[in-house]
Parts: sequence; structure tokens; C-alpha cells
Amino acid sequence: DPDRHADAMEPVNQVFVDKSKVRRVIEASNIPYTYISANCFARIFLGGLGQFGQGYIPSREKIALYGDGKAKVIWVDE
Repeated sequence: DPDRHADAMEPVNQVFVDKSKVRRVIEASNIPYTYISANCFARIFLGGLGQFGQGYIPSREKIALYGDGKAKVIWVDE
């Protein structure tokens, strides 16, 4: 949670500052939002559609999609 790490050392602190700015803009815009702090690297999970234990390739049999499909913002920066 970037708002809890305002005292982090540089250069990591700038990442938290930037994420907090994005949050404040979303909140000020009155866009319905949900913050998810995954504390992991998205590139590892996005390739497998977030299916843990599947590696980098999603299963051909079944996957789980989370949310209602109405997301206004998805932000991944690595």
C-alpha cells in the first residue's frame, strides 16, 4: 500500500509517491474503484492470466476471471 510507505528510501519512495498521486486522481474523479495490492510481480502472473500454479501459460481447460468487467483503470508498471 503506497500510502503506508511514505517514509521509504529513494529510489523506491518515488514509486510510492507516483502511485499515491494516481490514487488521489482516481478518488477525486469519483470513479468507482477497488485497490488490489498484490505484492508480487505482475509480469509473472499476467502471462498466465493470474492462474496461480499454472506458470506462464493459462490452462486450456478452465480459468477464473475476477471482477465484473467494468474496470476503468488497470495499471501495471514494472
